[in-house]
Amino acid sequence: MAAPERHAFGIILGDQPVTVDPRAHLDMVLRQVEAAQRNGFTYICLGQHFLYDGFRWLQPIPLLARLAAETGPEVRLAPTVIVCLFYHPVVLAEELATLDIISDGRLIVGIGSGYAPVEFEHLQVPYAERFRRMEEGIELMRLAWQPEPFDFDGEFWQLHNATPHVLPLQRPHPPLWMGAMRSIGVRRAARLGDAWMVTPETPFWEARESYALFSAVREQRRLGPVAVPMRREIVLGRDRAEALQAYAARSRDRYLAYTQRGNDEYQRHGSSLDDFEAWADERAIVGSAAECVAAIEQLDAGMFDPLIVRAAWPGQTGEQVIDYLDQLGREVISTVARPTTPGAERLPAPR
Repeated sequence: MAAPERHAFGIILGDQPVTVDPRAHLDMVLRQVEAAQRNGFTYICLGQHFLYDGFRWLQPIPLLARLAAETGPEVRLAPTVIVCLFYHPVVLAEELATLDIISDGRLIVGIGSGYAPVEFEHLQVPYAERFRRMEEGIELMRLAWQPEPFDFDGEFWQLHNATPHVLPLQRPHPPLWMGAMRSIGVRRAARLGDAWMVTPETPFWEARESYALFSAVREQRRLGPVAVPMRREIVLGRDRAEALQAYAARSRDRYLAYTQRGNDEYQRHGSSLDDFEAWADERAIVGSAAECVAAIEQLDAGMFDPLIVRAAWPGQTGEQVIDYLDQLGREVISTVARPTTPGAERLPAPR
């Protein structure tokens, strides 16, 4: 029997309570990144929020510029996701092109439309326009990443005789990952992006159905098959019961908070967070090290790769986070991760 395909792994750097000193927050990030590299992670990811009451999200572009100097040539840097419609597309395109230069061509651009209505209210962007703005913004960013002068006459932005001057190292531009939670978003990602990101809220069965849809749309457009990144929590315990208890303790309250902030994906399928075990069964990899390895080996690396985990949750100490990464590296990743060499995780050039 053929050996299971091996996966690449990534880590997403999460939020911290605003009561945590910002220097301690940054120190936690740097310690996570060091531990992640030591344990075989080759993707460093970071989300984005604005005016996020009670919790601090360090902004991804400046932080990833710092992390470019802290990471080896095999590590990809991926903001997942930047809420692109809160920027002028040219500003964002030039910021990201600069980050690609700083990182020596190791950037992946994760783009999303956002989901929290309060952020749109604060930043005075009409919530109902978010998808139109995102599509138009991506079109304009692609032009700003090319060397030729261009004109642009869109619904939201107009430019005449614009001359790009900051071009990314990766040509024609860094790979574009797009966030999506519903079938219409998966279709959009297949049409506009290079990959669709599977969110942690998405059940395994829906991820497989959506991957089939994503691949079908790409095939219609005469594009080859690609694996897509999957956010999954991997929680270890001496047995499944202990792992479930640890998972609920670290994450359940945060998932409820996300629901309260406008993200209804956590309960869309009727699998209530009140029944946390059933909820986790559909969305996480939980159990002993052997059980987690077996579950990962059942995930087709041709469909879902890399697997991206969250290590740090509010309330955890730095030592707990580093211990988790070391345990995950020792007991799981060392068994199922793809061997890496500098540059091995570079994705094919986008179309």
